[in-house]
Amino acid sequence: MPPVPEHQTSPAEALEAAKEFAMRNWKILTAVGVVAVLATGFYVASTEKSSRPPAAAAAAAAEKRRAAKKKPGQKAPAPAPLPEVLPTVAREEVERTPPVSTTTPPTVTEQPPPTYADAVKESTESAETTESTAKVEEEKPSYPPEFFPADIEALSSQERTELAKTVKDAGNKYYAAKKFDEAIELYSQAINLHPHAVYYSNRAACYANLEQYDKVIEDCTEALKRDKHWGRALNRRAQAYEHEKRYTDALNDYTAFCVLEEFKNEPAINATDRVLKIIGKEKADEVLKNKVSRLPSETFIAAYMDSFRQTSTGAKAIAESEGDAEADLLIKKAYASIATRNWQEAYQFSKDSVENGNFSTDKWKALAYNLLGTFSFLKGDIEDAMSNLEKALEFDPKNVNSIIKKASILMERAAIQEAIEAFDEAERVDPNDPDLYYHRGQVRFLMQDNDNAIADYKKSLELDDNFVYAYIQLGVGQYKLGQTAKAMATFKKAAKKFKGSGEVYNYHGEILLDTQNWNDALENFDKAIELMPNSPLPYINKAILYLQWKQDPVTAEAECRKATEVDPQCDIAFAQLAQLLLHQNKVEESLQHYDKAAELARTEAELMNAISCREAAAAQLYVSKAYPDLMAKLAAQRL
Repeated sequence: MPPVPEHQTSPAEALEAAKEFAMRNWKILTAVGVVAVLATGFYVASTEKSSRPPAAAAAAAAEKRRAAKKKPGQKAPAPAPLPEVLPTVAREEVERTPPVSTTTPPTVTEQPPPTYADAVKESTESAETTESTAKVEEEKPSYPPEFFPADIEALSSQERTELAKTVKDAGNKYYAAKKFDEAIELYSQAINLHPHAVYYSNRAACYANLEQYDKVIEDCTEALKRDKHWGRALNRRAQAYEHEKRYTDALNDYTAFCVLEEFKNEPAINATDRVLKIIGKEKADEVLKNKVSRLPSETFIAAYMDSFRQTSTGAKAIAESEGDAEADLLIKKAYASIATRNWQEAYQFSKDSVENGNFSTDKWKALAYNLLGTFSFLKGDIEDAMSNLEKALEFDPKNVNSIIKKASILMERAAIQEAIEAFDEAERVDPNDPDLYYHRGQVRFLMQDNDNAIADYKKSLELDDNFVYAYIQLGVGQYKLGQTAKAMATFKKAAKKFKGSGEVYNYHGEILLDTQNWNDALENFDKAIELMPNSPLPYINKAILYLQWKQDPVTAEAECRKATEVDPQCDIAFAQLAQLLLHQNKVEESLQHYDKAAELARTEAELMNAISCREAAAAQLYVSKAYPDLMAKLAAQRL
């Protein structure tokens, strides 16, 4: 496991540590506030939260107080009706309480949000009035005949407007009494008399209570034709789209509503995130059906291989070991290729050795299955990787390298307890293996058990102080614990000991960037590029530096483009470039690079992330075209 930057937070992505410095900068790249949707680069939210309780909760509390005061036999008052609205006022708010809650459990599910219907039934419209209402009788209503004139066209415009308001007010009373069919009838007549956005919106609220989501969509659409900035209609239509599993349409409406609300509506932001995850999961599943696995970026392969002594300093020794059987010779060639960094050739030799099967000893069999499992993991074939490692352990149960890699795969599956048990087993087998402590330290670091992680890194260095990654990760861990002076000293010691290591300067640059030591950070990134010009990471880090320090997106974009040129297989480089383009409102080009990042993604989690980011950018493009005034306002806030 390569070094994990100090910003890494996700245990489920334990083996992605070599790329995490770039990943943490999704937040930095957004100049306006907090990223509301993970890694979208667009949903910038205010951290300010309203202290006013939701209307439904307030109404429930008030009702409880009234019930406590009510005398025996006294009837409870009727629920408050919708507020009065004068249709002649262009932008009067009908619905004064917060939107229907869009909060649901964060898990991705095929089912619509389970609490939506109940939330709607207790929602905004139940409090939409400032006047009291008389009790509506249980029997079938008898409407005043003047509500339904024989010839509407015979009425003047003013008469129709005034009558529509009166009919709407009557509909409010039925709505407050939860007589939704009657309310629909009256709102429909109000629309016949004077088709105002408010009346369509109120009728949509009735249909929402009746779970007739197709009609909710129709009425909200009509309301938005009359007032495209009618937030309630946008939010309610988004919820209806979500129930109908029209997730892209839901995302577009939620996004527009978030922009309209200036990212201060937390339930809507959460709903946007939820829909993005659903879209990401569905599209990722579809892509994975036909996706051909392949080896990832050479940068990622090298970082992973170098984090194990067996495939770094020990590769040449294995290639020169005794073994004359046909399959033995093939696996020796594989390790010789690893020593020369020819990863594709090494992968092919490992496959050939297993297919040949003519090994002289179980030791060579174990090495072959171990290496094939390693390459399977790098390709994202997690099940094949586990199967091959299990076979390797059958032939050599005491091989610590195989046990550690098995633990890493268990972490990839989020089977944390099993992973810990595997590391414990490795320690029982060989308590003096430095790789064990380094990789267990990585897991503990990702689980935010920083004290024990540092203890493991120190133990690894005590056993072998010639391992650069242990120094790097020790410095990162110390910085994470607030021990900045110790972290800087560790990196200086590593730079002196490993003069040719670009990784030391790259990760030291990360710490300096985070502490806003801009010039020193730039110097370290430039030194990292000098020592490893084909690694995309220092270019990406320089891009972030220029954006954060100089607010210079043009230079930042140029650095990100260099990253894609030096390693065209690095999905992170394309994702970061897409992010920068999105930051500059170059949305259509941003979409192309998100597509490339998705194409290069190694695992399902990476693919979902790339697709989610892409869909978030597409939603921004939709809003920019449908609501150019809102996007202009958002852009002005960024200046």
